[in-house]
Amino acid sequence: MKAIKKLTLTGLIMMLSITFFTSQVPAYELQKKYIASDAKWLIHLDVRALIKTKLWDSIYDEKKVKINHKNKDIMKELNFDVLNDLHSVSVYGIDKGERNAIVLINGNFDRNKIIRKLESEKNPETSKYGNFKIYHWDDDDFGVFVNNNLLVITQSRVYMEYALDVIKGKKVGFNKSSLSKRMKEIPGNSVLFALAGDLSRLAGKHRKLPMMIDKAKMALFLAMEQNNDMRLSLKLQTETPEAAKNLMQVGNGLLALARMSKKDMDGKEVIVNSIQISAEGNIVKVKMVIPSKFIIDNIDKH
Repeated sequence: MKAIKKLTLTGLIMMLSITFFTSQVPAYELQKKYIASDAKWLIHLDVRALIKTKLWDSIYDEKKVKINHKNKDIMKELNFDVLNDLHSVSVYGIDKGERNAIVLINGNFDRNKIIRKLESEKNPETSKYGNFKIYHWDDDDFGVFVNNNLLVITQSRVYMEYALDVIKGKKVGFNKSSLSKRMKEIPGNSVLFALAGDLSRLAGKHRKLPMMIDKAKMALFLAMEQNNDMRLSLKLQTETPEAAKNLMQVGNGLLALARMSKKDMDGKEVIVNSIQISAEGNIVKVKMVIPSKFIIDNIDKH
């Protein structure tokens, strides 16, 4: 299970950095009933949508997909094919800080093999919470198989119990949350999205924050494939229209400086030139286009 956790979180980061903006299939499957109503932030990656994009086809055809042999052997032992069996990953938190993250992994799991592997390598402690069996290993890792298609991972028993209460229906689900109202803004062809209710509060007022975050409240990030290119969009809600206008001006100023620094572009001109920053009322919008060719050509550099 530790291998799956590392693979999933590492894979999520890799997909964000390499295929950050992809999708063409309609509608991701987000199991809202499994996410708490008081979630402060949420990230969702639809792996099935990702592997059906034209970008992924190009990456696969050019044999750009490389899986570490050790990880490949482990996945074979666990009877788990990442590309076929991993469906989606949702990560949410009900407070600020990394340790409160609750990870929901949806896919086809051979849980008996995964549990045997965990028991042979980690000798985990086990405990019961209702009908669920909680596995605890490496001091701060907790995992539960809700069924053969849903795995929950946390770094705290408190948050694990909280997550299970939501799944059992003892706590109100995501449909009743303030963040869920933003779901209607998410296009069906988004392969990845991230939502946050109040960025500045989540980051912590005691820290010196970039202006874009310090002045931001609600945030919505979207990633999708459109016209064979990868499109990224970020929507930030500020306290006032004046704050939004100031953010836009600062952003466009920095963008102008970046465009003048041609010697530092290193082939990224097409991306920098595609960035658009605008403000409407108290909303700041940032859009960017990354050509598929650029992503494919630069995968080996990461």
